[in-house]
Amino acid sequence: MKISVSTLGLYPAKIENVLNFIDDQKLDYLEVIHEYPYDHLTYDDFANHDINISLHSPMSDVNIASHVDKIRNTSIEAVCDSFKLANEIGANRVVVHPGSIPIMALKYPEKILDYNTESLKKLQKSAEDYGVMMCVENMPLFERMLFTNVDALFDFIDTDIHSGITMDVGHGHNNGFTPDEMLASDNIHHIHLSDNDGSYDMHDALGKHNIDFPKIFEILEDKKYDDICVIEVNTKAEVLQSIDYLKSINIL
Repeated sequence: MKISVSTLGLYPAKIENVLNFIDDQKLDYLEVIHEYPYDHLTYDDFANHDINISLHSPMSDVNIASHVDKIRNTSIEAVCDSFKLANEIGANRVVVHPGSIPIMALKYPEKILDYNTESLKKLQKSAEDYGVMMCVENMPLFERMLFTNVDALFDFIDTDIHSGITMDVGHGHNNGFTPDEMLASDNIHHIHLSDNDGSYDMHDALGKHNIDFPKIFEILEDKKYDDICVIEVNTKAEVLQSIDYLKSINIL
């Protein structure tokens, strides 16, 4: 299994220290969140390490479904910058969050859904132009988030966008989906791993709560999944705990 680590748990370490940490753990994959302090990286930052990179496009202050044109368009531009960087550094997966419903747009959610679809279609075209795969992520159970329902995301990708999917199993569990339900789509080409007790999107270390990770990996093996699974937890200590947990269940 291709196990990666997100910079979420290593932030705000310098990228060289992050890469050295991945080497020290004898891992081959790293996911970089394309925000400060990792927002001005180049190919040279990775040249001395034989590590495969995936990118997570910006999340902070970004809403590709905003009803404010300048915010929506700037958000699209920020995600496209991640596609451009991915092309330059050889990262072939870019995680993208769908939009959310602004508080001032609660009276016309269909308009926001239209903006979200329009933006994701533009982004899929941009990803194709840069030769990378956009993987749209399912969201946690937060107010005004789009695509908290994995079935709705699966249908949307099949019928409208034709991109890849990032399945965040913590988000799926938070929304009450079983491992079989959250891994049902053949468009899943990227996976985020963290643990929670179902009540909230905690991003805790693997094995701390009640997500059935042995079942998840059993399903992935049965489906011959050959893409990356990213440990996306909050702290370096939780990254190390998660690595130890994966070793304990014979995944690493």
